[in-house]
Amino acid sequence: MNRHELSPAHPETAISSFNPRPSDSALAEALAAGTVLLELRYRGNRHQIVATNYGVFGRHDVLGCYLDIRPQTLNQWTRFPGPTTAAAWCRDTAASMLRNSSQTGVDRDFAVWHGNGWSVEIDLHRQQYTIAVGMSPGVAYEVLEARADQKEAAADVEARGWAWLLARMPEAPDRWPGSMADEYCRRVLLATT
Repeated sequence: MNRHELSPAHPETAISSFNPRPSDSALAEALAAGTVLLELRYRGNRHQIVATNYGVFGRHDVLGCYLDIRPQTLNQWTRFPGPTTAAAWCRDTAASMLRNSSQTGVDRDFAVWHGNGWSVEIDLHRQQYTIAVGMSPGVAYEVLEARADQKEAAADVEARGWAWLLARMPEAPDRWPGSMADEYCRRVLLATT
């Protein structure tokens, strides 16, 4: 089970005044060696926050295309005044992608629903449960990898994922979209009776 959160070991800090404009090579090396404070994924996209001796930087990788850190890829990084601001940007960016998912309901690969101030997605193949609650800049964005073991029964994995969602949902199941409530009944309630 993975919960992606900002590490409490890195308090909000000001951007280092020591060498505020490093060379591209120095910055690329610092980013590659930096401490990853937060990493959030949404489908093939990755949002990452890295602390370096030059400050805190965040990036959004589109479909994993920019995994290498080189001087030529520095345009994808944004400098932030500290980890709290960077984490808010990271969560908001990932949550916006989820909220902007045009599909709702269940298809072959994903189940997506939107409500009043929240969005949920289930990757049906990987059993990855994602929820975004609230609005920017205080949006909560969490991801659960529900499958603990490849041999685990699907009903057990789904029950764990839905229980995790229930604990985080701002609304009771009777206020969910009908297709979400139906999917919950089909996947969990009917499977356990």
